[in-house]
Amino acid sequence: MNEDGPRIEFYIPKIEEIFSRGIPINLAKRGESWSEQQLGEYAKKIGVYVIHHDNKIKYVGKTDEKTMSFGMRLRREFQQSASQNRHLFPKLLRLKIPPEIKVTFFDSEEISKYVKAIGSNLSDIGKIRIFEQILIQLCNPNI
Repeated sequence: MNEDGPRIEFYIPKIEEIFSRGIPINLAKRGESWSEQQLGEYAKKIGVYVIHHDNKIKYVGKTDEKTMSFGMRLRREFQQSASQNRHLFPKLLRLKIPPEIKVTFFDSEEISKYVKAIGSNLSDIGKIRIFEQILIQLCNPNI
């Protein structure tokens, strides 16, 4: 093993931090409105999102294109008409509420603090993809 070669270092937040940062997101059945305003400052950003319910990780996903913001992606997950009853919506609808379904966001700027390339360049998109996969493997989402 060449110890001087490029490497990637990463940090993963504690599960308690993921849960404590969660923002409640409403499901919208057909005919009900859904607004990305509930995402606050994250609506237009990209990165990794963690859907959790009752202190259990349900899903880890990413938005890694400038044209697919958190707001656009979560509309497809949380609004029945936008999901066309595919994706996660039918599974989220089966969750017992309360407690609320929450989402924790890690935008590309924050992910750059968690994923660092040493000895090479790594794009923000590359960091997002790595961070998502690490969270999937470590959190074992189950919806």
